[in-house]
Amino acid sequence: MLEIEALDTLFFRDGKSFAKGEDTWANSNFPPSPAVFYGALRSVYFSNHMESFAKAQLPDDPTAALIINGLFMKLGQDICFPMPLDCVTPKKSRNSKACLLSLIKNDGVNSSPMSFLLQPKNQEEVEQDLEGYLDSVTFKEYLNSGAEEFYYKKLSDYIHNEPKIGITRSKQTHSSQEHMLYRVDMRRMDKASFVVGYTGISLPQEGFIKLGGEGKGAICKPISMRPIPAPQSESKRFKLYLATPAIYGKGWIPQWMDQNTLEGVYQGIHVKMLAAAVGRPVFIGGFDMKQKRPKPMQKAVPAGSVYYFEIIEGQWEEVIQSFHGKNISDNLAEQGFGLAYMGEIR
Repeated sequence: MLEIEALDTLFFRDGKSFAKGEDTWANSNFPPSPAVFYGALRSVYFSNHMESFAKAQLPDDPTAALIINGLFMKLGQDICFPMPLDCVTPKKSRNSKACLLSLIKNDGVNSSPMSFLLQPKNQEEVEQDLEGYLDSVTFKEYLNSGAEEFYYKKLSDYIHNEPKIGITRSKQTHSSQEHMLYRVDMRRMDKASFVVGYTGISLPQEGFIKLGGEGKGAICKPISMRPIPAPQSESKRFKLYLATPAIYGKGWIPQWMDQNTLEGVYQGIHVKMLAAAVGRPVFIGGFDMKQKRPKPMQKAVPAGSVYYFEIIEGQWEEVIQSFHGKNISDNLAEQGFGLAYMGEIR
């Protein structure tokens, strides 16, 4: 596990166009996708083994075994997880408290194809706080259905906007060019850092790393983190929480599931999807340093999304072995996409 602490403002561009002379505003995608850290760790390796750089993306690529198996935000002294999307806050609430949605049988009046719905208990107006994060203790309570209300941290208390305005200058005259004014949505991390777990390559445990646009510097140092235990239960129902975005072959539904029956078999376990709390898709792109061109854009289910399942064939322990703490994205799982944790349904 590495803790990565930024030394300056950071910028992670979203999937929107930002072409010279056409677009003036570059939006930030924060927190960044796992692909950012996958690429950054590979860059650290090659910077220490420049003789191997020519092998990048070839069959004998020495970083081919790299797997990101953990990606978290450290806010203050706590390692934190994005707010589960089956938790909501009252619309006019001013305190940082979220309530768990209830699993309600779909009586057929709703057009949802799901057999169950997720609804607030008191039918009050609610909203999802997309800036909310649960510390590890609270997150364990959430997975174990130990409480129906949770206090959470706001990302905006630790990440601050510091927009940067600039203009392109001519290489010949060094004077500013017309129609080349731009604004970049930089972010400054205040008592916040990234925590990344990885296997497959050997890296220095301490040093510097470049992150995001403009290659801003950050400090790397080792950090320990206790594993998140899976809940123990005899129930046939469970929930899957995504700590990182997941790229699925059928939009928001995994490739191994049937879109009509909402049933599927994963590593020998037959399950049926009962309900889901899924956010708007996020767009995953990037830049290929070797090919010197943008990578193809892909849609991903956002972190915090939650799926409710019923076990048709299989045991609770088998589900833990297959899903808990594993990357279950259909694509780019090795880069840390689709990090899932199993939770109990009350």
